[in-house]
Amino acid sequence: METAPYMKKIETETSDSLSSLPDELIVSILSLLPAKEVARTCVLSKRWRNLWTIVPSLCFDSRDWDGDLEKFAAFVSKFLHKRDGATDTHIFRILCHGMYINDNLDPIYSEATKWVTYAVEHNPRILELSFSGCCSLHIPDCLFTCKTLENLKLKMRGWDLLEHESSAVYLPRLTNLNLNRINFNVDNFDEFLSRCPILKDLSMEYCALNMSKFSCHGVKRLQIHYPRTSDETLSISAPCVENLVFNGDMDSRIILKDMPMVTQAIITVHSFVKREEYNCHLLSRLNGINSLDISSFCSKEMLQEELQKCPIFQSLKFLFLHEFCPYCGFDTWSSFIKHCPNLEELYLVPLEGPCEVLCFARTIYN
Repeated sequence: METAPYMKKIETETSDSLSSLPDELIVSILSLLPAKEVARTCVLSKRWRNLWTIVPSLCFDSRDWDGDLEKFAAFVSKFLHKRDGATDTHIFRILCHGMYINDNLDPIYSEATKWVTYAVEHNPRILELSFSGCCSLHIPDCLFTCKTLENLKLKMRGWDLLEHESSAVYLPRLTNLNLNRINFNVDNFDEFLSRCPILKDLSMEYCALNMSKFSCHGVKRLQIHYPRTSDETLSISAPCVENLVFNGDMDSRIILKDMPMVTQAIITVHSFVKREEYNCHLLSRLNGINSLDISSFCSKEMLQEELQKCPIFQSLKFLFLHEFCPYCGFDTWSSFIKHCPNLEELYLVPLEGPCEVLCFARTIYN
């Protein structure tokens, strides 16, 4: 009982300390909180009653509503309606989880279209839209002509980015584009990228790349994670890329070419590829590379083909070999290292698990 007045005094002093801060600093602190918590601060005192309405960074996460999408949608719409309309929204995130194909999601998508429009009208720099499940959200055209947008992240399973007319796209300040589970069904991604004149960082994760080719001429960093392709070969040209990350199956359906500027690369391969089907020859296109991080269950098969066209890696100084197994292609790796006369540092990370199983699987597969 004696501690109650003491604790009350501490809470009062803490509250007074926060209230003594200038509005700009308080708003900066609120920008770090989820939108639901930001809205709750309006009951703290008269001083705090309207501060939440001028917070420039907004993150709406349906997990804060225990998966109740109706309550979540109602909250977002009400929040934006009562927010100070003169305040820009520098960061705007919608993270919608727990969306299933059998649910009636049309009301959610209808509201979400309005949310995106609101965000664009308030000059966002960073915008993230993440919807689990199959997404049929209609994204308003104004998003793709936003003059202030610098960073765009779209995670929407099955949504077709190129359903929008590429010639109408113009994102003059976009430098970072992250696409997750997006569909590409036509060959006009080149034109889309050309409408982002200063784009430097392009990341594609779990995307359905149903096209024959695309070029990213100004991109400096290219990341491709677990791509899904059609039966048609996909050719990717990246003449300005300096940093490359590839994570997935390296087979004949994907050809990475025209990469003379790459100095750093991380390559992870997950599936076995028959030698007669392998024609990517990725390493042979990285002759100017300085640092290579490679991890592959099928490194022996891949390297045997690569070495036929491999150049001398005069600039390669740092080599990281992950999932390395001395029983699987040691001689092949030794031959590769001979192509690196100026190598300074070599790191070997051993393979975890029973390597004999993998060796046997390679023997049966080939």
